Amino acid sequence: MKERATALMHIRSAGFLMVLGIVAGAFGAHALEGVLDERGMASFETASRYALLMGAALTGAWATGEHRGLAWVQCGAWLFSVSIFLLVADRYWSWGYSDVWGPVTPLGGTLMIVGWLLWMIRFGKRG
Repeated sequence: MKERATALMHIRSAGFLMVLGIVAGAFGAHALEGVLDERGMASFETASRYALLMGAALTGAWATGEHRGLAWVQCGAWLFSVSIFLLVADRYWSWGYSDVWGPVTPLGGTLMIVGWLLWMIRFGKRG
């Protein structure tokens, strides 16, 4: 039962990442064009793209039956994308928290890399 609940949580989280990527991408393309500068738009697009791609990749990887490392990828994808969204918002609204959000982005990227490496090393090995 616990394994099923864990699986549902991971799949739902991956699904929410995809939804975040789609909604943020559409919002950025339609509502933020002309509001954000070129750098802000590029960052927003990167965060949207990573959320969408990592959500889809996580869903596919989970379906293979090999789950090692995927929690790292999932956590990293959330940290990476959300921290970029917050950095863009901080630049626009001058919240003054970029020193907080800034280090979170590479941490999220590192978690994604390590997670995918763990998954690849383990993939195809049973036991």
